[in-house]
Amino acid sequence: MHIADRLLNQLKKEQYEFALDAMKRPQTRDAFEYGYRSGVFQGYEASIAALLQLLKDERDSEPEL
Repeated sequence: MHIADRLLNQLKKEQYEFALDAMKRPQTRDAFEYGYRSGVFQGYEASIAALLQLLKDERDSEPEL
């Protein structure tokens, strides 16, 4: 398996586990906690999107001479 695939799978796994844990064990349920958990989840989303964009750019780029 290519390193990029492994990295993408790991990011998605950790995002899933974080979200599942947040649902199983809600903390104080205040605005700060909601913002924190939402921010972490969105951080995973941003990382995944950045990785996918880098892979697309690499695939679409012209070969170097």
